[in-house]
Amino acid sequence: MAIKAIVFDCFGVLVMSGRTALYHDFPALKDQIHDNERQSDYGIISRPQLNEAIGQLVHLSPQVIEERYWATSVRNESAIAWVKELKQSGEYKIGLLSNIGRDWLEDVLPAEERRGLFDAEVLSGDVNMVKPSLEIFEIAAQRLGVEPFECVMIDDLLANVDGAEQSGMGGIFFGTTTQARTDLELYLKSYNA
Repeated sequence: MAIKAIVFDCFGVLVMSGRTALYHDFPALKDQIHDNERQSDYGIISRPQLNEAIGQLVHLSPQVIEERYWATSVRNESAIAWVKELKQSGEYKIGLLSNIGRDWLEDVLPAEERRGLFDAEVLSGDVNMVKPSLEIFEIAAQRLGVEPFECVMIDDLLANVDGAEQSGMGGIFFGTTTQARTDLELYLKSYNA
């Protein structure tokens, strides 16, 4: 048995989200903001509806929410370069598994670029479930054409790493690109030994 696929989370790994600033600016409303974001992640509400709902919570216009928080997401170019390296090596299938609502990814990772980076993608808003549910990890493995135990998931949330491991995948916590890259190399050496 060997690892055949590496699956990456998007926000917090490949893209650093403006969500952190929103939570920082409105700490007393974090739970309500999170609840609305979850509805978006599940595909229940659209991005404009999310902006409207959060705007009502924090007394800002939907346009200000979009510009101040969501438009501030920044690509983690070192992590994206790492994905490109792994993809070009041809050793592994590369997947994207992200809790994200519809209409969110195009701004930071356009579809054409994703097609060049990933062999398969699972976006929570498209499948109406979110990490860390075991089923979403199983869907990712299935779309990659491998078994869960042949995958390793890289995520910035420990709950999602735990979910991946419970589904049978390996899990790597992402703190920085350098740290995650080192941890993956060690994991692959020990798993494939």
